[in-house]
Amino acid sequence: MNQADAQRIRGILFTLGYTETEVEEESDLILFNTCSVRQHAEERLYGRIRSLAPLKRQNKDLIIGVSGCMAQNHKAELLKELPIVDLVFGPNDINQLPKLLEETNNKKALGNFACKGTFEGENVDGIVLTRPFSAMVNIIRGCTNFCTYCIVPYVRGPEVSRPLDELLAYITDLSNKGVKEIMLLGQNVNVYGKDLGMTEGFATLLEEIEKIDGIKWVRFLTSHPRDFTESAIKRIAKLTKVCEQYHLPFQAGNNRILEAMHRGYTREKYIELIKHVRENIPNVSLSTDIICGFPSETEEEFEDTIDLVKQIRYESAYMYYYSPRPGTKAANMKEQLSDEVKKARLARLIEVQNQISNEESQKQVGKTFEVLVEASATRSDNAMLGKTRTGRPVDFIGDSSMIGKFVNAKIESARNWTLSGKLV
Repeated sequence: MNQADAQRIRGILFTLGYTETEVEEESDLILFNTCSVRQHAEERLYGRIRSLAPLKRQNKDLIIGVSGCMAQNHKAELLKELPIVDLVFGPNDINQLPKLLEETNNKKALGNFACKGTFEGENVDGIVLTRPFSAMVNIIRGCTNFCTYCIVPYVRGPEVSRPLDELLAYITDLSNKGVKEIMLLGQNVNVYGKDLGMTEGFATLLEEIEKIDGIKWVRFLTSHPRDFTESAIKRIAKLTKVCEQYHLPFQAGNNRILEAMHRGYTREKYIELIKHVRENIPNVSLSTDIICGFPSETEEEFEDTIDLVKQIRYESAYMYYYSPRPGTKAANMKEQLSDEVKKARLARLIEVQNQISNEESQKQVGKTFEVLVEASATRSDNAMLGKTRTGRPVDFIGDSSMIGKFVNAKIESARNWTLSGKLV
């Protein structure tokens, strides 16, 4: 979602006459688009900005700005703690950027920090795509789940869906500009349209996108297991453009911990959801998010998480140890675990998942996949990198004229997640 916000920010800056540079010393504006989910990301930002102090002394006209969730969370505090910062605005204030840049000429600029996201002013001409054939599309902003460990509802605001007709027109415009693949984004895509009075609005949206010529692959992030219904799965399974790649965060494998997290489902309900997905979508690739070391988690409860990972056998997983976020309920819970315990559990979890990922990757050797070529690879001359419908990266020997095109590749070797093959 931060990458999608960056598409809009870059579009606005290009409209204002800015161009990009890889050389910091040439910059008139350096903007950090931030995340506030984990403490480590915030610590890195402070260090990174302080490293720019010599540059600021050399060029007093240089504007340094912070946007995104961390800006929304800390607001004026950032201007106080980082005196070289000139501009701070949240993810729901992006359309204010031209005005804010004007204000930095005379003083420090601070966004209004809207608590509710909108889609005002978003159009295809107002974004800059990193890859012209692939686009990220926000379909719903905000979150109202208030998982006890998560800061996102506080910084992104309540759920607001983009109207269906607007979305379809936007995606049609993308298609007309040569986009072949779209990634639909939301903190919880499964409740798309609920605030608009729609029933199973997400499935309806996907069915309408199926009719848009030019769009070949459709992906989506992120699904909430509580809101992904069997009926929606059956409807989506009939669509040819929706890729067989489902990201279904389970976070913890123990029911007491899930309840403490306020996730809204049990271990048993999650396993039932996975069963429905696999029954309706053959060859689906599953990924997930996992948190270990949640407050008061016992060794036996952590083993329930390990057991679920072994039972489901995800192709890949985003794994973290619990990071307290001030302002969330979990940050004030008793029995906070030590970093030593949390990191040890994470290491064990990663070891188990890496073995499963490697075993699942080896099963792909000898198979032929359609691949969307995305970029040049770094492993050798003429090496190209693309991905399959299930999102697996594939490298192979080719040439840059293939970028943005679909080719077939036969897999010859595999690592934990990345595949290597040859064109056929």
